[in-house]
Amino acid sequence: MIIDSECNTVYFSEKLKENFPEEFNKISEVLSPFDYIKIKLLKGTKDEWARDYMPIQTADRRLVKFRYQPSYEVRAKWTEPTKVLRTNRLLADFSKHNINLDGGNVVKWKDKVIITDRVVSENHTYEKNPNSLFERIAEDLQSEVIVIKAHKEKDDMIGHADGMLRFVNGNTLIGNRLSEEYKSIRESIEGMLKKHQFNYIDMPFFIDDSENHYSAIGTYVNFLEIADVIVFPIFNHPKEKNEEALEIMYTSFPDRKIIPINIDAVGKDGGLMNCISWCVKM
Repeated sequence: MIIDSECNTVYFSEKLKENFPEEFNKISEVLSPFDYIKIKLLKGTKDEWARDYMPIQTADRRLVKFRYQPSYEVRAKWTEPTKVLRTNRLLADFSKHNINLDGGNVVKWKDKVIITDRVVSENHTYEKNPNSLFERIAEDLQSEVIVIKAHKEKDDMIGHADGMLRFVNGNTLIGNRLSEEYKSIRESIEGMLKKHQFNYIDMPFFIDDSENHYSAIGTYVNFLEIADVIVFPIFNHPKEKNEEALEIMYTSFPDRKIIPINIDAVGKDGGLMNCISWCVKM
């Protein structure tokens, strides 16, 4: 598995530049000093997102593409992955088992990935035998698959793992503060940590008080990691949460360049830095 810190190229949708020019310019400006990171635009997209419909890089020159049919969005709004791959001259191997899996629900390390069980409801034929589904995802990705419980749809429409936790290294995860999580989520993650002997770093989070069901504002763990750079979302309020979150990042990733950025306008539309980016090693 190629992890994001090994990547040197980051793609953004051309629609991000078109629909959110101020935010795109901010991102471009903070990445421009790093000449070893290439920024490219994906053509043929329907919106500002990138991660979910793009392939997952499992090795040098090997991309694995899963089916993209998100239940949380009407079909007319789906970006067509095959069209994007063809238009951008990218080659990918398709899932051997025709599995429906969003890229944002794959939090990866070199030999393992963490996904939420939302993938089961996205693949109805496996609902009676979810372990078979997990085994087939592991076969496609050539990695161990670790499954955690997703939030209910009323609390998190998308149910992706990248809004819950991320890898710091092969033994440590950083994720939403467990003491403030729903009991079922907390128990699921605690059980996973114990089983796999992971350390866990608590990160603050908060719920956007605008009552926008789509909003991702408050989810600090949805950051962009590429090479030795982390572009980290901060929010207009509350400021004390930003300060706490940044201090935790500086301590947790002492060898990385942590760059805070505010893209609240994008966050209100349902995603943050990991959602709008796709990283690859070229």
